[in-house]
Order: sequence, then C-alpha cells, then structure tokens
Amino acid sequence: MIGEIISVGDELTSGQRLDTNSQYLSQQLADLGIQVRHHVTVGDVLSDNVAVFQLAASRADVVIISGGLGPTADDLTREAMAEAFSLPLEHREEAMQHILKLFKTRGREMPERNRVQALFPQTSRIIPNPHGTAPGIDLEVTRQGNKCRLFALPGVPAEMIQMLAETVVPRLTEEMGLGKTRWFYHCIKLFGLGESDVEKIIPDLIARDRIPRVGITVSKATITLRVAAECSSNEEFRKLITPTLVQIHNAFEEHIFAEGERELQDVIHEILSTKSKSLSVTELGSGCWIGSMLADDFHFSSSTGLVHHEWLPRFPPVGRENQGVAEIEEIARRSLQAHGTDYALVAGVYPTSSSLLECDGLPTVSFQISVARKGGEVTTISPTISGHPELFFQRLAKTALNTLRKEMLRG
Repeated sequence: MIGEIISVGDELTSGQRLDTNSQYLSQQLADLGIQVRHHVTVGDVLSDNVAVFQLAASRADVVIISGGLGPTADDLTREAMAEAFSLPLEHREEAMQHILKLFKTRGREMPERNRVQALFPQTSRIIPNPHGTAPGIDLEVTRQGNKCRLFALPGVPAEMIQMLAETVVPRLTEEMGLGKTRWFYHCIKLFGLGESDVEKIIPDLIARDRIPRVGITVSKATITLRVAAECSSNEEFRKLITPTLVQIHNAFEEHIFAEGERELQDVIHEILSTKSKSLSVTELGSGCWIGSMLADDFHFSSSTGLVHHEWLPRFPPVGRENQGVAEIEEIARRSLQAHGTDYALVAGVYPTSSSLLECDGLPTVSFQISVARKGGEVTTISPTISGHPELFFQRLAKTALNTLRKEMLRG
C-alpha cells in the first residue's frame, strides 16, 4: 500500500514554520503497513493545490493532506479538492451545527466566513473535529485508473493527531483492511568509513528491489544502515532480517559500534556502567567536542562514568617538536594518576609545522589520541582527519570516542 503526505501553507513553503506533521503522519502510516513514498509541501495557490492533489491521487493508495481547512481566503484545501476531481461543494448541516455549538460554548458569535467550513466535496465524508471548527474531509476518487483515498486534516497538530487516531486510523483498518502488517526498522551504526565505501562493500544488500531493504544514511560523520521490511510481527521481522544482519556484521565488524538509535557517547556510557569503570578526559587545542558529547549523557560520579574533564588551550611546552606522541602519553598517565580513574582519554593536535593542512579545500589535521588504562598501558594513534568545516570537530571527537570504545572493549 502506497501513501503520500501533502502539507499545505505558505508558512511552510517560505520556511517560516517547520513541518513536523509530515514526520508524525509518516510514522503512523508505517504502523499500518503503508509505505510513504512522497512528501509534498505546497503553498496557498489554488492551481498548485489542484495539481498536487491530482498527481497524488494518480500514484498513491492513501493520501493525507494537512492544513488549509480554516475559514480564511487562503485556506484552499476543500476548494482545491472539489476542483481537482470535479466534485461540487455542498453544505453539510451536521458540520454546521457542530461549528455553531463550538462558538456558542466559547461565548462568541460565529463570523459568517466560518460557514465555508461546512462545505464538502460531493460524495465525501466528514471527519469529526471534536475540539476545532475545521472538520476533516474523507474522499475516495479514481484518477488515471488509480483508486485513491484522500483524508484532509487541519494543520493544527493537536487536532490533526486526535482526528487521525479517532477517525482516520479506524477507517483505514476497518474499511480498507490495513494494520495487519506494518513497517519495521532496525539500525546499525558504523564509524570510520565513508558512504561510498560502504556501498562498494555491500552493493547487493542495497539493491532497491531487495527484501529486506537496506538504506544508507549519513549524519554527523556516522553511517547508519537502516534495515526495513513490512511484516506482521516483530518476531517475523527479526527472522527475516537475521541473514542480512549477519552479512552486515561480517562485512563491517570492525566499524560497527551500536545497533538501534544509540550514538558513540551512549556506548561509552554503557561500557563504563556495565564494567563499573571511570574515565577522565583531557582535550588539547580549540574545537573541543568530546566533553560536551559525554556530559549530555553522563552522570558525574566518583565511582562510575566521566569523573573529570579538562580543556587545555595548547600542549604544555616541550623541548623538541617530535616529542608530541610522548607528551600526549605522559598527559594521559598523569590524568589517570591524578584523578584515580580506570581510563584516561587525551586528544588533540600537536602544533607542528605539518599538523594543520588543507586537502581539496577541506581542513585536515594530524590528530593524536592516547588512551591510558589502570595498570600503566597506553595506546596512542595519530590519524589524519579531514572533513567539511561544519563536521570537522564532530569527526575529531567521534574518532577519539571510537578509539576509546575499542580500547575499553579489549579489557
């Protein structure tokens, strides 16, 4: 079953307001087994609305329209639906009485303009709006041989959510037989590879006609593999995706840090909590992100978690330039001893003539990361990191956290 979401309003197309309704509606439709293929946002122009409604009705089985049901001249949804499918608007007394009752309850006289909210395209059904003056519209049409059901709801989120739950979803399940299956999703998080590298390794898994589907998304230097399938139960879904998960783990075992919605900082927190270990962090130089990432999730405690974080604007002075690695390891040992933690993470850019570079116009640095553990062992790496300026420090911080994760999992 194919779905489409249409959001109506100049305030959305102009960017003055963020469209959160579409995200919510897509999630709800997925729970009914409806695969939403299009999100469309259209302004308050009648001809544009007509064209958008006609196109949606020609390619989707279920269309949810959000917005444009108010009483003012720029609310065009009911008029556009009528014109798009050549269905005259007709007065519905049931809707009119509800609107009058609402104004009376609020102690206000109803403006004459509100009468347009009782107009509905011929053959359509009313979607009751218990707490608002804008009833919704339920309309079945056939467009270019495609049978489609359109539901128009107010743009006010509270009214839209209630009307969807109380009327639209029951009609979809009881009258269209939906809800017997739904879309399930499982995420696998990777770090240390680029999107094109991932695609090159598993080209067969991301084929669009494959079941289950595997999609690749990138956010803040983290790769997410999203495995999706339409199933009747979570048990069926887990059984279906198991071979795919095995293939993914075999291909990317070194780079996988979590499954589900967890991020690197969440994983660090879980490891420390599970092992009852503590951590101190020292960041050297500008653009420090590690502490802020951890502080969002960590409870500062003397026994478990992040017990100390400090930032130094530069490396302490040393005698020779090539002592960068030795110096960062010594800082890690001192942090471990001074704070009595089980692990100490130190990360920064040692200021050499070659540490700050530029590659293809992007900032590039030789980054140094040391992880010291109780018992004296220190592991240090010096990766060269490059990236878009807005993601650069995210990449630096996540490289440090991922290095720490691997070291903690070693024992």
